[in-house]
Amino acid sequence: MGIPGGFGSILFEGLVSAMLYGITTLQTYMYFMHYAEDASTTKFLVIAIWILDSLHISLICHALYYYLITNYDVPTGLEYIVWSFPASLVMNLLMIVAAQFFFAYKIYYLCRPQVKWLVTAPIVSVFACDDNLTSSHMTVIDIIRTHSLRLWHSDSRSDVHQ
Repeated sequence: MGIPGGFGSILFEGLVSAMLYGITTLQTYMYFMHYAEDASTTKFLVIAIWILDSLHISLICHALYYYLITNYDVPTGLEYIVWSFPASLVMNLLMIVAAQFFFAYKIYYLCRPQVKWLVTAPIVSVFACDDNLTSSHMTVIDIIRTHSLRLWHSDSRSDVHQ
């Protein structure tokens, strides 16, 4: 995996993530300006997700700096996965889980008492069995298991071709 083939797209994705982080920050600011009367639990969730997103983009920037600047043209730099890469995936996973369960809670809250569990139990089951969530979880485990960007990249490519 070289700079043009692999890291060029990762850099682009990091820049898009930074742009989306700016939009998230603006939305967080607008939320607190216009919905000051919301419940404190909702405010806590909004600030918690913003903090997780801030940590996520910071960790992504650190990983990009490590691979593209610090270890530029150093092939052995790919031997070990920098700590910020799996940590950023964990932050992303936490944001996904928090947002999905918040939506499930809102659906539960809005349903009639007779059908609350009948409606929300399948939704929570779908969240728990979501392929994207399971895939993200397995990616984090694989990265921690391999400890090497080269090994993880070659393992993930061999899984696709099987």
